[in-house]
Amino acid sequence: MPPKPKPTSPADPFSGTEKLMQTFRMPRELVKFLRGEADQEGSDLTGFVNHHFEGLRTWFGLPGAASVLLEADRAALKMRRYEYLLHLLFQRSLDLRDKGPGFDAPGAKARKRS
Repeated sequence: MPPKPKPTSPADPFSGTEKLMQTFRMPRELVKFLRGEADQEGSDLTGFVNHHFEGLRTWFGLPGAASVLLEADRAALKMRRYEYLLHLLFQRSLDLRDKGPGFDAPGAKARKRS
């Protein structure tokens, strides 16, 4: 009986759904922070990191129409994803400066800071 041929791997080894082991070196303080955040969510560190990285990859699960708009805006501004998220946070901080924290919370009254 001839030997079975070895299975061939896909051209892109990262295109499958299997989980890969990947090691990262991180500063101790970053690991401590991540563990604390994971503990607050009741999650293990691996699940926490996977959840957040997947969110970054998929625009945090926003509907496709919103993701397309954000991606088009990011491209028009010629920003990488990380810089674009910083830009969005900065824009939010400007709203907070003008309108106060929680101005758009459910039930919040419209108010303007003096």
